[in-house]
Parts: sequence; C-alpha cells; structure tokens
Amino acid sequence: MPTAVASSFEHAPGKVAQRVHGLSVCIPVYNEADAIAETLTRCLACESLLRQAGVGAFEVIVAYYGSRDATAERVRQFPFPVRLIQHAKNKGYGAALKTGFSAAKYDLVGFLDADATYPPEFFPALCKPVLDDEADLVVGSRMAGADSRMPVTRRIGNTLFAHLLTIIGRTSVSDTASGMRVFRKSALEVLSPLPDGLYLNPVKSTRALSRGIRLVEGHRPA
Repeated sequence: MPTAVASSFEHAPGKVAQRVHGLSVCIPVYNEADAIAETLTRCLACESLLRQAGVGAFEVIVAYYGSRDATAERVRQFPFPVRLIQHAKNKGYGAALKTGFSAAKYDLVGFLDADATYPPEFFPALCKPVLDDEADLVVGSRMAGADSRMPVTRRIGNTLFAHLLTIIGRTSVSDTASGMRVFRKSALEVLSPLPDGLYLNPVKSTRALSRGIRLVEGHRPA
C-alpha cells in the first residue's frame, strides 16, 4: 500500500461496495486505421471479465484527433458501446484524452493506446484496486511483467524520473509515462489541469503523488 500524503482529495471508505461501477475506456486515435479494429474487438471481448471483476457497465470512447486515414470509418463499423468523438484539428494526444474523459459516463475511467501496445485484457486487473478502495489511480507498468518494447533511451529517462517521484511522493513508482491506466473520474478535479500534448501521463503521475491521490501500479502480464 502506498504511504499516505496530505491531500485535498476526499475518499469515501465504506461506500465503494454499495455502488454499481461502470468503466469508460478512452482511446486516443491518430492515423490508426490498420490497428483500431483489432484493439476495439479486444476491448469489447473484455466485457464479461469486467463484469466478473465487479464492473457492471462498460463503454469505449474513441477520441479521433485529426486523422487523415480511414480510422473513423473503421470505428463507425462498431456498434454500441463504442462511441466516436472527432476533433476537426489535431490538438494533441492529451487533448484527445481529455475529450474522452469529459465524455465518460461512468465513475471509472481507463485508457490505452489505439495500437494495443498495452493488452486490453489487463483492464479487469487494473480496476480491482479501485473497486477494493485501495487506490484512486492504477497505472499499468511496462517495467515489469512482459518484456517492454520501450526504446532504451526512453526507458532510462522513465526510470530516472520514476526514482525521483518515488523519493518525492514516498510511493514506489516504476513507470511514470504508462499509457494504460484506470482511475476514479472524481479524481480529475484534483489532477486538472492536464496538458494537451504527450506529457499528460508523466504530469498526471506527478500531480497524483503531490496531491494525495492513491496511486498503485499493476504490472503488465507476460
């Protein structure tokens, strides 16, 4: 369990088990026509496992930001619970995610990349610490479990920053930039404002630890 730090975020122990939880999965998409169908298919196949984990409702929000290929057409072939939100201009990875967060209907929000670099089948495991009221933000770490495809230079930078955050936040962190997470939507009030670009995830990790959001990591399965 992470060490508690001072926080303006209010937890409500004892109320978690009484609620029917839902998960909104957000996928930022830019020119992913070749990959998005497989990723959506795998996400939808997780619905029964999510129900077994305690997630009673489920949706997938594709935030499409300025793609010029056939990504949108591929997404429209999928029925509910897949939703498509389009940005006319490319406002960035972070902006697409924030659009998805705002549109999310449920109390749990998750996200992953459109190319399924992270396995969607990992979502039930990432939801569990939140459902058990052990965390507000769960990060799917690439630094343990299955072999990481992260470039060496990025891996070194990520490791150094993670060590720094571990010291500052008094919570063990191995992957500050992971693009697969599950969190309470209510935590966005504390985590905001978040940037529009690629640095949304490191900023989110930093802000979570500095503002008392309970962050834990789940290691990607082999």
